Amino acid sequence: MFNMRIVLFLAILANSLDLVLTAFGIHLFGNREGNPLLSGMAHQHWIWFVIVKGIVVPALILRLHHMRRTSPTLASAGLALVTLALTVALGQWIGWMAGVLHVAAFTHL
Repeated sequence: MFNMRIVLFLAILANSLDLVLTAFGIHLFGNREGNPLLSGMAHQHWIWFVIVKGIVVPALILRLHHMRRTSPTLASAGLALVTLALTVALGQWIGWMAGVLHVAAFTHL
């Protein structure tokens, strides 16, 4: 059986990196498209976005991890889904920032 502690670690890591990349993307690079997840909240209510990404999402991840004793299938599927969604959002941010930096390098030639 796949070790769920690895999935827990990946979910927390992806959530943390997504929050950091959202801050860089919006505040340093001027991304007006927003975070692929919670985009409206990220632009209009930044403090609520930070609270959700910094407290609510990690609490959900930990709750799913602790539920694996009582409902292992549901908890595993939920944790895998959260990890997948956060990883996709993280990949979109990295791709967007790489594109911005690549285009910016051409404009300075």
